[in-house]
Formats: sequence, structure tokens, C-alpha cells
Amino acid sequence: MKNVLWVSIAFPPKSDPECLQNAKYFKYLSIIEGIDINVVTSKIPTLFMPYDAQLESYVSKSQSKVEIKIAENKLTNFLIRKISPNILQNPDSKFTFHWQWRQVTRQITTKPDVIYSRSFPLSSSIMALKLKKFYQVPWVMHLSDPWADSPLHAYTGETYISHKKMEKECFENADKICLTSNLTIEHYKILYPNYKHKFVLFPNVFDNDDILKSEFVFEKKLKFVYTGGLVEERSPKVLFETLDEMFTYNSSLFDNVEFLFAGALDRYNKGLFDSCTLPFVKHLGEMPFKNALALQRNADVLLVIDNPIKDPRQAMYFPSKLLDYMTAKRRVLAITSKNSSSWEIIEKGLGDVVEHKNKELLKEYISRAINAFTAKRRGYFEISHIDPLYDAEYNAKRLAQIIETL
Repeated sequence: MKNVLWVSIAFPPKSDPECLQNAKYFKYLSIIEGIDINVVTSKIPTLFMPYDAQLESYVSKSQSKVEIKIAENKLTNFLIRKISPNILQNPDSKFTFHWQWRQVTRQITTKPDVIYSRSFPLSSSIMALKLKKFYQVPWVMHLSDPWADSPLHAYTGETYISHKKMEKECFENADKICLTSNLTIEHYKILYPNYKHKFVLFPNVFDNDDILKSEFVFEKKLKFVYTGGLVEERSPKVLFETLDEMFTYNSSLFDNVEFLFAGALDRYNKGLFDSCTLPFVKHLGEMPFKNALALQRNADVLLVIDNPIKDPRQAMYFPSKLLDYMTAKRRVLAITSKNSSSWEIIEKGLGDVVEHKNKELLKEYISRAINAFTAKRRGYFEISHIDPLYDAEYNAKRLAQIIETL
């Protein structure tokens, strides 16, 4: 029997993309014979990770869990940003989680055989580092995104130096480092050639139980659907501009078309929706995971909008929503950076990819979908093959094998 200490702030039934990945890996690892899991996570409520009752089913009610209260709210974060914003990036706004590592050691009654951590937030990795040093046991560190060189965070100056220091210490101490894309692995092999034996591909995953079984059915309107948050440069601005040009040229083209969005918005992107006058664009607000899955299954085309990446070497980010989209078995249209992880995956038969600046090609892909819908070409919208590389059960078994060998 291997006693595994699973460390992650983003653990269900809290809900965000990383929480959902935790849920899927945990669901299958926890039922493997010879694996016993204790969880270290944050107490509910956790800022920006809303409670989702529908995710309770992923987590065993009897599972042993240490829950740490994180001292964080929007007001204190606002004040800290005014006084000393670097504090919220050391390593992130949930830093009080890893400060309380001794509380974990007081509550854990059985010494773990292996520590398994999942980040983001990065405070999960720092907590695991401290527990690794205390218990002196193997540590498997999973990073859902690159750390110091993350294109999503763009750390600079002293903050970047601090993150490089934390990253290096964690890489030195972790026994295995799980990364979500081959691009990220190649990036770290260059940065840390002495640790390349530690790097293992563990992608974001889908749950095979979520795969849509019913056939594609044409309804009255062609539905383009986006689910997930829109923050800063991950924005529908280019899409709205493209649609506005198409609508101005031929408004009747969109008589039977809808663009539906669901998920959190920051102030900038909320402003874009508030000022959007296109009658076929709707934002449905935030919704629980299962409701988002239902919306995806009712779509004809699923949208991916990635942050634009100026340096192609940093196009490593792997949006976990791609895996949920796979289970819906619908065509994907992605606005992303050339040769990004999204680009690499989608062009293998999931749909169409276009760079942010290429409005003409985006118009062509939208027009093709409208024409295929009008002609009732079912094969255009259905995706039949789902790569088993991204199956949660398969990857949980791989993870169990690594845990057994440590």
C-alpha cells in the first residue's frame, strides 16, 4: 500500500479549470488498488474557485482531507496591490496556504510514502516542497503551465528572478516533474538539462464517462459556443471585429446563427460584451461545470480563444477546455498562436486553427461552417476520433505506476 499525500489548492468541489483536472485524475487514481490518498487543499470558500455541488461526485465522502484556510479576499488583494503588488506574486495571492505547512504535519497521522502536488496556483508546489523537506519522501510535482516563463503571467524584474529561484528549488527537490505538453518539456530540457530524466508528459485529460454518445442533430440555428473565462488578452475582440465586418457586408448570413459564451469576465471583456451590438452574440453568465458540458453538447462548433503569444517559443499553454470539447465530439474553431499547443492538437483532425491577426481566414472558417449547416453536412461538425493519450483513466494508471516505483 502506498500512502499518497495529494497537495493542491485547486481541488474539487471547488471549480476552475485546474480543479476539474484534479477531479478527473483523482477519480481514477483513488480507485486503483494499493493507492491510499490523503488530500491537502484549501477550505471553501477559496477566492476565484467557487463551490460547485455537481463536483462532489468526483470526491469520495470518506476521503481524509486537511483543509487550510487561506487569508485572502478581494479587498485585501486590492490594498496589497496598491502598497506592494509583488507580494501577490510570491508566488501568488494564495501564499498563506504554504505558510501553514506545519498545520498539515500536525493533522496527518500517517507519514506519506509519496507526495503528489498539482499547480496552479503555485503555492501548492511551495507547500509540497516544504512537506517534502519535512517528511523526506519522494515528490511528484505536476505543473499545468510553465512556471517563471509562463506566457500567461509575463513576470518581469525582481518578480521574475524570484520565480526562477523558486522554480529551480522545486525542480531540484522534485523526484518527477509532470508537464502537460511536449513543447513545455522541450523548453525545460533546454533550461535544466541535468533534470531531463525527471520530466514526464502528463497532459490535461478528459473523463471517458463524459464522452457524448448521441448522434449529431441539426437544430434551427447554428451554434458557436465558448465556455470558460475571458481575461485580459484572452478576449473575443478579434472575433467581434470579424463578425461585425461580416454582418455589415451581409446581415442575412447570420439569420440562423448564434454565438454563445459562458464563463467569468474581467472588466475589460465585460465592456466588450456590453458594447457589442451584434444581435446573435450572447453571454450567458457563469455556470456550473455540468451545465457548461450540456451547453457544449448542444453546440455545432466549439470556440477556443487563446492569449496571443508574441514569442512562439512560449506558446506552450495547453487549455484544459480542449479536453472537455473532445468529449462533446464537435468541430473546434481556435483563435490561437502559430504552433501553440492548441494549434498542434486541433489541426490533427479536431477542426480549424487561425492566428489572431488573420481575420480573412477567420471569416472563411465561419462562412464554411454556415454553408455546411445550411447544406446539412453532418460530417463537417462531427468529430469521431478522440486520442486516448488524453484519457483520464489511462493517465491515472500511468501515474500510479510512477508512484509505485518511487
